Amino acid sequence: MSEENLLNLIHRASVILPTNPEQALEDLLGFKSTYAENALYLQTLGEAYLENSDVESAFTVLQKACELDPIAEKGIEKFFHLGQIIGGENGIQLLEVGIAKLIQQAQILQSISQGEIQVDNSLDSSIKILLQAYNSEEKIGEYITSKLTQGIAAIVEIWMTDLCMLPQAEEECEKWTKTLSELCPDNPETHSIIASVRISQQKPQEAIKEIELSWGLFQKKKQALEDIANTNENIDPDEIEMIYIELYQLLVTLSKYAVECGMFELASEISASARDINEDGIEALYVEGFANYLEALRIQNNVAIENASDLGREFENYQLNKDISNEEPSYEFIKNSQLALSSAVKSLYDSELAAQIDEELQTTIKELLEKVGGFVAKEKDTTGIDESNWEAEIQQD
Repeated sequence: MSEENLLNLIHRASVILPTNPEQALEDLLGFKSTYAENALYLQTLGEAYLENSDVESAFTVLQKACELDPIAEKGIEKFFHLGQIIGGENGIQLLEVGIAKLIQQAQILQSISQGEIQVDNSLDSSIKILLQAYNSEEKIGEYITSKLTQGIAAIVEIWMTDLCMLPQAEEECEKWTKTLSELCPDNPETHSIIASVRISQQKPQEAIKEIELSWGLFQKKKQALEDIANTNENIDPDEIEMIYIELYQLLVTLSKYAVECGMFELASEISASARDINEDGIEALYVEGFANYLEALRIQNNVAIENASDLGREFENYQLNKDISNEEPSYEFIKNSQLALSSAVKSLYDSELAAQIDEELQTTIKELLEKVGGFVAKEKDTTGIDESNWEAEIQQD
């Protein structure tokens, strides 16, 4: 098969991978013998294995892909995935190969846009692949920004976990967050990543600033994607949907950082925005419910906003009065918590959704729901489940 056919296969698989990983893997495996020595194909196959939770198979094909393409001429993702699987210093070395290639691509792209380099056969092969895949310099720029953020985030995570005891760990985190802020200042993920570092460094005010910056940029990005989807422009709807879906987990993560910093109302707002993307997102519903519960606790126990993060860490030491009038300042937050957690519990009755949530969190959600008043129906049930028995079922669980 031709290079064009391979790129079409990879594009089709990449589009359906987030929503139907089993089908993407099946499509790719149909060509395994044809492209057994092709690094670009093996990279995509490795990603499909990962999406299907087959890390062992992913490791094997990604390792071979990296060996076939040691300087990332045929894509950087294999170095990112393999680096995250391996972790430690060896993992960082793999991630750095991908990041170096991305920075080189960004420089070439800038030279093309300034007319210093012509788009011809003399171009770097990795740029040719990107031009074929994305068809425009703007989309390539978005891709490079996204991948740079992903790679640097992975390096920072390794320094904060696997290698946190090494004396240079904090210095390395600072180096990479500075690099990220210089290369991708308008990417909301950049500021979310920096916020996580500042939280670990116990610099709450700096973390709060980064969370607010990140949230503002996420709002703009989410609105832009919704506008594009509604205008019916000549853009692949599957591509837009994939980008939109990817925002869900990023927003949930940011909402958790907001909780850690005592920004309970903002955390609720962010998690509610994530729920716009995935209305059955149990994790987002939990954070929304928990954040409202904490804000109600803060109000009832007269905890100053500047001390809210302390309450968040020690919330079990505080009592909530759930039986209050609707005139009380904390009433709205209790009811919002009750609604969000009720929706989360309802989603847990879907076995596929529940399988994605660990049992400890499932128990926590149900216990927290009881603290804020028990199950309440947000709207008329359309699932066929008798809601009148829900509270009894929850208590039995």
